[in-house]
Amino acid sequence: MSDGRTTASTQGGMGAARPARSTQPMLITAMQLLDAFTTEQRQRVQLPFQSDDRDNWDFLPASGRLGLPLRAMTHGQQLLVHRLVGSTLAPEAYARVVTTIGQEHVLRELEAPVLGPSAVEFRDPGGYYFTFFGKPDLEQTWSWRLVGHHLSLNVTLVRQEFLSVTPMLIGSQPGRFGPTRHLGEEEDLGFALLEALRPSQREQAVIHPVSPVDLVTKSVRKIGDVEYPGYFTVGRHHMQIGDEDRKALVYMREHPRGVAYGELDDACQARFRTLLECYVNRVRPDQAAFQMDRITGAGLDGLQFAWAGAASLDEGHYYRIQGPVTVIEFDNTEDGANHIHAVWRDPDGDFGRDLLLEHVAAEHQGYDEGHVHDWRVEQVPAAIRRPPAPPG
Repeated sequence: MSDGRTTASTQGGMGAARPARSTQPMLITAMQLLDAFTTEQRQRVQLPFQSDDRDNWDFLPASGRLGLPLRAMTHGQQLLVHRLVGSTLAPEAYARVVTTIGQEHVLRELEAPVLGPSAVEFRDPGGYYFTFFGKPDLEQTWSWRLVGHHLSLNVTLVRQEFLSVTPMLIGSQPGRFGPTRHLGEEEDLGFALLEALRPSQREQAVIHPVSPVDLVTKSVRKIGDVEYPGYFTVGRHHMQIGDEDRKALVYMREHPRGVAYGELDDACQARFRTLLECYVNRVRPDQAAFQMDRITGAGLDGLQFAWAGAASLDEGHYYRIQGPVTVIEFDNTEDGANHIHAVWRDPDGDFGRDLLLEHVAAEHQGYDEGHVHDWRVEQVPAAIRRPPAPPG
């Protein structure tokens, strides 16, 4: 494609892990941001990489969240956080992030009659929490997180060589309001694929006439072999599904539901790829290409597309793409189908789990440490290179 974005193909294998060259601007910005914090701020914003909170990606408003909220930062520090996000994501994805954050202003006014004075604090664009896990550095494995209402970005770098970007959730409340239709592309592409299927394929793809009230895999820290959707979502007991609904909607890792990519004709496969790329292309082109190589290598033909709920915008609907290294979920059920969650996950690779295991294995197999060090130094400007530690 002319804009450098990746497209899926049926060629290629898992692909050897390769350097994450687009991480250089991220590293520089992260180092600048950490240096910009005061000692007191740094005590809140920087946690050990081994922290039990690192895989806590829950995107609901919560008290006691770890990290430093945007409202506790100076304007310059906030801009560096935004620059860090922008250096990680494609511009279109960054636009989605700032739109989600900005929707808190709209929600504050819409919910003020119910929440009263507490709406000012409860719906606050400054209520998104940023955290470093470990220290951004050439020689370190580290990560960063930005999390809050309808947003969860979790980025892990393994010694500045390899990058994990899942789980990545971007939501929208309201989905359609005034001049905006946030996440409309993700929604429209799902409908486009559903509508292109032949009747028999559509019957196979639609796993249930009722959509879940939230993501089927919820916000569990690690996706299990089997995940059932909740009966209801937090604070919305008036919207419930039953046991039979939960059985029909279940996620099963070894037995994915829906219609397989390999069973579709060329036109439907093109729509399937476009939908998949809408999520994968949220990251920078080299990272998107790497992720697509992994998905393709794991078996593109076996990717499954499943649908639940209505086939119209104004009634609850849900879709799922499922494969060995990919789980994508989109749900729009709450608030009269005007409340969206869209998430991209990797069952084994969320938070860089697979990359960390591969890195440990490589070191035990005699990884060429000197060569890797030379490559890293060459990729970073001399101004931020750090002298090697003295021997002994």
